[in-house]
Amino acid sequence: MSDTQSLERVYRRILACYPRSFRADSEDEILTVLLATAAEGQTWVGGAEAWDLIRGALRMRLWPAAPRPRTVRAAVRLMLAGAAAELAAMITVAVTASSVRAAAAARYPAAVHAATVHQVLVLAVAPVAIGLWLWLAWANGQGEDWARMISGACFGLLTLSILATLSEHAATYAPANLIAATIVWAIGLVSVVLIFTPAAGRYYRPELAQP
Repeated sequence: MSDTQSLERVYRRILACYPRSFRADSEDEILTVLLATAAEGQTWVGGAEAWDLIRGALRMRLWPAAPRPRTVRAAVRLMLAGAAAELAAMITVAVTASSVRAAAAARYPAAVHAATVHQVLVLAVAPVAIGLWLWLAWANGQGEDWARMISGACFGLLTLSILATLSEHAATYAPANLIAATIVWAIGLVSVVLIFTPAAGRYYRPELAQP
């Protein structure tokens, strides 16, 4: 396999991240430009160039061609941040698991079982929650009105989870976990508020904006 063929194969793998319709219209043209500007004997794509191409693919998948209000753009970014915050919360629970149980046993012995169950649930559900954040970020970016409803329902469940944690005196024996969960909750609150603004409503339901 020649250097050009090897490099073309790598580029095609990266370009596969782009939406199918975009690839059908533009992949060959983009590939021609990329190969024409490659260095002599180049067989691999540099990290910076690969990231630029992948970032463009993510942008196209998250943002449709229609103009988007600032509130929706901000909400989608917050949902992506929510996925990262959910991961951080999961790591916090895993790292502090033994110390939380010890603190609960010392201060609220009756809460040890509840704390253990909560830890297991968080570690089991967190990967699903991370995927849900990412999925809702994509769907809201596409202007899917049902995604707003699901986002609101998920925020309601998140609020109930926070209240249940507070009722078990978590602020006393698991402050780090509670802080991490509160950050996730705050991100959810702001993102839900943003997607239910009047400007966002016209984006999700353009037919209502028609005179």
